[in-house]
Amino acid sequence: MALLQAKVEEGILEGLPAANQMFSIFRGVPFAAPPVGDLRWKDPQPIEPWEGVRPCYKFGPLAMQEPFVSEGGGIVATEFYVGNYQRSEDCLYMNIWTPAKNADEKLPVAVYIHGGGHQTGYSYLNCYDGEGFCKRGVIMISIAYRLNVFGYLVHPELEKESSSTPGNYGVKDQLAALKWIKKNIHAFGGDPENITLFGQSGGASSVDNMCALPASRGLIQKAIMQSGGGIRPVYSYWSESLDHAKEAGVEFLKVLGVSSIEEARKCSANEVLDAYSRFRMIKLNDKETPMRGNSGYMRFSPVDDGVLFPEPVTDLYRKGEYPELDYMLTSTNGEPTETTYQNLAFAELNAKLGRKPCYLGYFTYVPPGADCAHHSVEHHYVFQTLNRSYRPYTGRDWDLSNELADYWANFMKTGNPNYEGKETWKPYEGGAYNVLEIAGEERRMISLADKTDIIQKAKELEEDK
Repeated sequence: MALLQAKVEEGILEGLPAANQMFSIFRGVPFAAPPVGDLRWKDPQPIEPWEGVRPCYKFGPLAMQEPFVSEGGGIVATEFYVGNYQRSEDCLYMNIWTPAKNADEKLPVAVYIHGGGHQTGYSYLNCYDGEGFCKRGVIMISIAYRLNVFGYLVHPELEKESSSTPGNYGVKDQLAALKWIKKNIHAFGGDPENITLFGQSGGASSVDNMCALPASRGLIQKAIMQSGGGIRPVYSYWSESLDHAKEAGVEFLKVLGVSSIEEARKCSANEVLDAYSRFRMIKLNDKETPMRGNSGYMRFSPVDDGVLFPEPVTDLYRKGEYPELDYMLTSTNGEPTETTYQNLAFAELNAKLGRKPCYLGYFTYVPPGADCAHHSVEHHYVFQTLNRSYRPYTGRDWDLSNELADYWANFMKTGNPNYEGKETWKPYEGGAYNVLEIAGEERRMISLADKTDIIQKAKELEEDK
């Protein structure tokens, strides 16, 4: 019988049987107070306790973001973003899938951070599901966090009123979720000392950030970064300087048509979102370049603030100021090669520092109807949700899905992805540039040592000061 009630610090939660009724799902579990009204652009606050039993039957609203059609269609809009759900600033919820029958089981826990470049995305995308991991004895959690201007606005007035640091509200939401999980996951049959943080794309960059964050020490034991982690340039697609963030914040209020943060907090969420949509099409300085085509400029991302992040994340890694966790990093051959550079640079640095060996994976399998192993290609495979895609997947795809889910789950359990009967996924030990190639029916270790351009760029990222 699935565990359907959980007693957490704030009260009692009630979930539902999952599609497989041996498991249960708790949807829309609150982990922080709704960041609305005066709490807009403030650090997440504790959730208020409740009386009686709180039903967790429905997913929470999406964080405020532009409609998916604005992404221009293509793979992202057609393959993953199915549905047009309610959006709200009241978005700080998580979803918990558990195979536990009672609260005493101490099962491994995997916490997923969704991607979307810190601008879009949500925790229950049609390709995300925890039942595949439940089948393998792992509790899965997907979390939400504030995005775009709601999650990362920096402004001189916010700096004056903050007791910590302005901006990075989305990062702080992620941190608040991890702290809540650490305190309460035992109620769902989870082990608070065996937590894996994983994510893809912007979610992987969030995992990368969280591993370097001093405030996250002790909250996670393992990390998986899919197409977005590793050693990246100091200021990149995933991060920006405090000065640039302040400049953007001042200009944003002008576009919003207000002169103070107090006035901005009185604007409706839709008014703020509309101003954000207009603002990101404006070029602020000659150093800015559009993300792609005419889709605007990258604005409102995690900020190297000197407080939450004492130094840029890349510098913290280069100095070895990050925890000795178990790490797994993957990329695909249809992505920009920077992703592979960054993974190799991290693995080489990790080896030079004498840390635990990490595991590198490289996805080259081309799914039916695609022309390459595109960005996000592994989603439906890892989460065992091939049946939710429009692609004509075959039995071979389901075999691959089972293998990947096994690799991921074994890593979540032990820090080692290997399991009996499959190609040994050798850990990276330095100098060999070995990665596991995931191609069709083959799983084999390959070397990138002959790819001089990739190796040279990885070395530059690792060594550049």
